[in-house]
Amino acid sequence: MDYKARLTKILEYSKTKKFRQIFAVIMTIFLGWFFGLMIAFYYDLPPLSELENYRPSLASKIYDQNGELIAQLFVEQRTLVPLSKIPDKLKKTILVIEDDGFYSHLGISPLSILRAFLVNLTHGRVEQGGSTITQQLAKNLFLTQDRTFSRKIREVMLSFKIEYRYTKDEILEMYLNQVNMGSGAYGVEIAARTYFGKHVEELSLPECALLAGLPRAPNKYSPYNNIKKAEQRRNRILDRLLKKKIITKLEADTAKYEPIVVHKIEQKNAPYFIEHVRQQLEETYGANVIYKGGLSVYTSLDMKLQDLAQRAVAATLAEAEKKIALENGIPVESINEAEFRKNIPIQASFIVIDPKTGYIKALIGGRDFSESQFNRATQSKRQPGSSFKPFIYTAAIDNGFTAADIIVDAPMPLSDGNEGQVWKPENYEKKFFGPTTLRKALTLSRNVVTLKLLMKVGASSVAAYANKMGIKSKIHKNLSLAFGTSEVTLMELVSAYSTFPNFGVKVDPISILTVKDSMGKVLEENQPHVQDVLRPESAYVLTSMMESVVNEGTATRIRADGVTFSCAGKTGTTDNQSDVWFIGYTSDLVAGGWVGFDDRRSLGKWISSSNTPVPMWAAFMKEVYKETPPEPFVKPPNIVTVRIDPDTGLLWTTKCKKWLDEVFIAGTEPTTKCNKHDGFETTEIKKEVTSEVAR
Repeated sequence: MDYKARLTKILEYSKTKKFRQIFAVIMTIFLGWFFGLMIAFYYDLPPLSELENYRPSLASKIYDQNGELIAQLFVEQRTLVPLSKIPDKLKKTILVIEDDGFYSHLGISPLSILRAFLVNLTHGRVEQGGSTITQQLAKNLFLTQDRTFSRKIREVMLSFKIEYRYTKDEILEMYLNQVNMGSGAYGVEIAARTYFGKHVEELSLPECALLAGLPRAPNKYSPYNNIKKAEQRRNRILDRLLKKKIITKLEADTAKYEPIVVHKIEQKNAPYFIEHVRQQLEETYGANVIYKGGLSVYTSLDMKLQDLAQRAVAATLAEAEKKIALENGIPVESINEAEFRKNIPIQASFIVIDPKTGYIKALIGGRDFSESQFNRATQSKRQPGSSFKPFIYTAAIDNGFTAADIIVDAPMPLSDGNEGQVWKPENYEKKFFGPTTLRKALTLSRNVVTLKLLMKVGASSVAAYANKMGIKSKIHKNLSLAFGTSEVTLMELVSAYSTFPNFGVKVDPISILTVKDSMGKVLEENQPHVQDVLRPESAYVLTSMMESVVNEGTATRIRADGVTFSCAGKTGTTDNQSDVWFIGYTSDLVAGGWVGFDDRRSLGKWISSSNTPVPMWAAFMKEVYKETPPEPFVKPPNIVTVRIDPDTGLLWTTKCKKWLDEVFIAGTEPTTKCNKHDGFETTEIKKEVTSEVAR
């Protein structure tokens, strides 16, 4: 039977009653299956209440103390803007490219769907979408990105539901605030900031055209990935706008000739501080809220001080690397090589705190956050060496001792508790200096005098003072306290030192000032937590003693580096040269620095507290007070100044060879005149500048 005869027979059979009955049964079954499937899909869709309560994922923004954005925490980086703030040229351009009939259809475009259906049928799989903006919104908000027919059916039905509930402008606003624009940007506002460093309402015509081309293939057309493809895509869109008579030929040609200049707003460089804040936020609010809830977090950070601190730390580490290289016979030119830094991974940390408020103004936890997220400023516990000594002297001064009291610097063998074993404490210079005032002992970091003072005031008393001033780590209540063997963090030390310029008032460190939710409601507001822990007079005497450390002691490098304003502080170096510290302060800022290796190896003989963290501190403070120096330290009313003989600590007479105007808490000043000398010489106290160990 030939083909024509067979076709004729089929046509004749299709006219029979039997065929019509079979066809009716098949269609009934198909329609029943289809409508049943539609009903199942319908009841599987999100309810209207879920649509109404939908809140897109919003980035949490972190600001410094001046309200400057310094970082964002996000899964999807997004900032919501009302439709009224989005320029018409951007809205029209996106509509032309993504959904030309948006304001006329009911959620779907039948012609687009038919075209996509034919393409997909030809390929045997889903290749083209044909989705309207409403469909894209439905898919992005509530459905998966899977290319299946079942997902497409749900998308269509959900689009009808969205169109029924929302106005066209509301749908467009939601779409423009959630669409993926590539490079981690979701929504047109963040896209404008990510690609052009400006707000969406500030975009030019060619910038709008570039952004409008991103939703179709964000990575392919991103100017960061391929600026040539981005330009070609932009120009095709400009041609489309010209064809639609939305712009003139002059506007199109002018826009095409405008070069693409990307300018991403980068996160400010305070990664360790940001991570410190993030950990606190996560503990309070949970990860879901901080990454998706759109919090606004206002912090204590001062970006100006942070930048100055980072420069000082970088310069210090560069110098330290040179010293280590030279000591080990390594060519200096190899310092910048990866192998050098791998073998000699020297680290540093630095913190700046306002002593009156406890605000953390700057924080550096290491040399490179991308290589190590371990925060050496807040998490690393190390032996402070002699930077712990001020707590011993504080306990003494606050309990009746004076800066002029004399302790004899002489050998004092001690049993270490093992039979036949004797411990012989010594100074760095390997010699002893006889009668020494407490001021000189702290100024020159004399170990033996400090140990004897500790024995007089008691390790338990010293530990109690350190604890109430801000040291939270466990302190071993034994004689090794004189050498700073109990491990602490830099944050603890800087916080505790803040008590001195703040007249004996302890203020807990604060990094988060205010937290607001996405609607502007205040969730958290932190005020300084203050506590009187020392008499103002005792704090002032210690400050005066630590001014001598800077003026004539182990930190004179500060003066050599050109710092002339009032400041005080204490150096610290551990026994094996593995940690070097300096904690110093002015009347309104306390800053501390540490340098060392994570594995606690020795820094070598060429690195000390006097030539590494001290100049780091000096370089920072010089820039901070470049224009206006800090106010001098204020003397409390109950402080008296008395001229004494610095060798005896007694009242000066015309027979004394030297003199010093010493400060005392009223009632503790000496009443006995010095009778040791029979000559007269009004010279200042002799400067004995030494290096130090255990400082």
